Amino acid sequence: MTGMLPSRTLTYKTVGSLDILLDIYLAPKVTKAPILLWLHGGGLLQGHRSQLPPYLRRGVQQQGYTCVSADYRLAPQTTLPDIFRDVKDCISFIRSSLPARLAEAGLKNVVDVSRLAVSGSSAGGYLALLAGLYIQPKPQVVVATYPMTDPLGPAFAMPQPPPTGYSVPSAKAMAPYLDRSAEVVANCEPPDPRMDLPLYMLSTGRAPELLGVQDPEVAKPWRVSRKIHEHRLPPTYVLHADTDSAVGVEQADEVVGAAVGCGLEVVYERVHGKEHLFDMAPEYENEDMMGFVMKHLT
Repeated sequence: MTGMLPSRTLTYKTVGSLDILLDIYLAPKVTKAPILLWLHGGGLLQGHRSQLPPYLRRGVQQQGYTCVSADYRLAPQTTLPDIFRDVKDCISFIRSSLPARLAEAGLKNVVDVSRLAVSGSSAGGYLALLAGLYIQPKPQVVVATYPMTDPLGPAFAMPQPPPTGYSVPSAKAMAPYLDRSAEVVANCEPPDPRMDLPLYMLSTGRAPELLGVQDPEVAKPWRVSRKIHEHRLPPTYVLHADTDSAVGVEQADEVVGAAVGCGLEVVYERVHGKEHLFDMAPEYENEDMMGFVMKHLT
């Protein structure tokens, strides 16, 4: 069950000659299943839609939702605003086109696009929070797991030591992937050296530049906690570890504090002693999170 494979892979958007894909994990023998959209991590610089946590794969069968895991274009060959445009277009595709595309394959009435959760981890958790702020109509629920939340915050705009157990790649090794004129890609996975690009970004404090938001005015919409009062969030579950050495827990603290201050419904699971990616362990489960999600999708 942990290795559950997608039922379908579809193109949700084409930019030039680049097809941007999503995988669909259909709930078995369920009609009108709610949808959980998951967005992968990787600092917005790398990653792949296949990097879906095992517990979310299991949840398709255990909870009866249909999971959609989507790619998006990767910086620095594109920018944060364009990446979020991909997320918006993905949600638009789910809401307007997915039922018909599934019906073409003989799968009628298998999803209910009016019930949507948006989730993700790390950079994907950041995109999920942005979706909660800016997508209309808002998703029913957002889940952000150890999210980055502010590309101009000290953790991303100032040089940082490498996360525990990792070394910093050289500028020479990363040069092909730092070239803004290089081909735009929408995913990568090991052993592609591009996988080390977030380590380089953190060690140099170049996140604002690499994501195309170094101008403080351009960056304003992308600093989550500063936009919660104006744009609000739907019911939100935030999961972060207090010893995360890749994305500091202060990123989540700031967002949760702003949401609570606005009287919004937010659950904050601030776990102790865990490291980045702890939820990728094969045995990991989170009944509280899944209960929160399904309560708002029912």
